[in-house]
Amino acid sequence: MKIIVSIACSLVLFASCSVDSKPDSSSKLNETIWSSYGETIANLSEAIPATQAAKMIESGENAAGLFEAEIVQSCMTMGCWMSVKGPAGDTVMVFMKDHAFFVPKDSLQGKRALFTGEAFYDTVSVELQKHLLEDAGADQAAIDAVSEPVYELAFEASGVQIADVPAGAPIAGE
Repeated sequence: MKIIVSIACSLVLFASCSVDSKPDSSSKLNETIWSSYGETIANLSEAIPATQAAKMIESGENAAGLFEAEIVQSCMTMGCWMSVKGPAGDTVMVFMKDHAFFVPKDSLQGKRALFTGEAFYDTVSVELQKHLLEDAGADQAAIDAVSEPVYELAFEASGVQIADVPAGAPIAGE
């Protein structure tokens, strides 16, 4: 009987040693230092890739919730918008709801963002396109080249969390 117990214990020991220990994606989420802007985001684990928003709208779903995307750029004037990677390798605008809060004006490129809000399609006027280009620091030739309104995907965010924002990243009012 002692031999059977010893063999069973040995098997359990060997089996536990051979288990793959892959890092848990939720632990990586917990290791990230998040900076919050706007409304608080309670649950960070249920994010929808922002690249899926267009498909949600096209299928008739309500495209609202917690979205995740990589930041391409933020407004260099106030931090009232950021552009993120979109579904077709393009960029999609994320506007801060009612200009009620701002994100850092610089140092966000390539950072991971989580934001609560709603995705929608809208026509962006020539005037607004030029304004956004000015906010982004575009050269005058790029601004002058805008001549037609565009219909595109955008988000309105009520809360934003950004991963690993560097200390001292400039924000409006500072």
